[in-house]
Order: sequence, then C-alpha cells, then structure tokens
Amino acid sequence: MSAYPNNQSSPSRIESAVEKEDAALVNACRKGDDRAWDTLVERYQRLIFAIPRRAGLSDEQAADILQEVFLTLFQKIEEIKQPERIRSWLVTTTKFKTWAAFRNSRGFYAPETEEEMEHEMASLKDDSPLADQMLVELEQQHLIRTALQKLEERCRTILSMIYLSDTAASYADVAAEIGVGETSISPLRARCLKKLEKVLENK
Repeated sequence: MSAYPNNQSSPSRIESAVEKEDAALVNACRKGDDRAWDTLVERYQRLIFAIPRRAGLSDEQAADILQEVFLTLFQKIEEIKQPERIRSWLVTTTKFKTWAAFRNSRGFYAPETEEEMEHEMASLKDDSPLADQMLVELEQQHLIRTALQKLEERCRTILSMIYLSDTAASYADVAAEIGVGETSISPLRARCLKKLEKVLENK
C-alpha cells in the first residue's frame, strides 16, 4: 500500500515543503544553531534507524549506524552543496553504512565507494535487504509523517492509522482509538486530508 493518500498532488507538495524546511535547517546548523540541529536529528532519526533495521541488522547495530550518520553529517555539513537535498544525502550515507555493516556481519566483502555498493546491490535479487522500492516506501512514509506534524493530534492519529500502518486500520479500529462512532471516520478522514492539503499549500 502506498504511504500517500489517494491524492496525486500530495507527494510533490510534501517533498517541496520538506526540502525548503531542510535547507533552512542545514543553513542554521552551519551557523551553530543547536535547536536547528536537534530538529534535523528528530526529523530524520526514524528514517535513518529504519533502514538498517529493515536490512536485518539489530537495534544496537542500527543505533550505531544512526550515530555514525549524524557524526558524518556534523563533520561534512559545510561540504553539502545542496542543503535542500539533505534527505537524499542522509539516505545514501545510511544505505552505504548499512550495506557495509550487513556485508561485514556475514563475512563478505564490504564496498568502499557508493559506486561499488550500488554494483553489489544490483547483483542481488529484488527482495534484497536494501531494495530500492523499500527505500522509496520508507522515504514516502517519512515525508507524510513530517507533514502530519503540522496537524492536530486527532488528524495525525486518523491518517497515520489508515495510511502509515503496515496494515491499514479499519474504520472501526480508528473509531475506537479516538472515541467516536465508526460512521464519523469517513468524513473526519476527508476533513483531515483537506487540512493536510492546506498545510502544504501554505508552504
């Protein structure tokens, strides 16, 4: 199931809004703004942690990779030429470190460059631990979660349960969670999607 609601304009709007915010955060980090750094870490730690976990690594290994990625970002933040593309930079860096850890943990050769990593990954079957489709899905879910933070708690709950769960929650389950009648969920869902659209349009 796609992470996105049935709205074709949402993905590009969400991505554009997030990229604009990301660029501002990176530039603020370069000026020594600790709050911007904390916001950037909070925004991306779930996505970064999910990549090694989906690859089959342990929580401890994923936590180590998370720390390594942000340490690398701290060291190289002045070198990033496209701050609006920080998400792609973080995903690529995480994928590289995850792949190296995954291969090392099994006694295989660990590629030293991104090009070598991509070559190794291409030789695997489609359901490999770091399949591109899995990464796309993780990033889509991340973008939706980022946008949902602009909404009130009830809308976040409704849209998260319906669109971001591994298995979409039923209207009955959503109704029980927020304490309303099941027949209320459909119009509430529609209103929450409209609120999400307004948030994106104001970016």
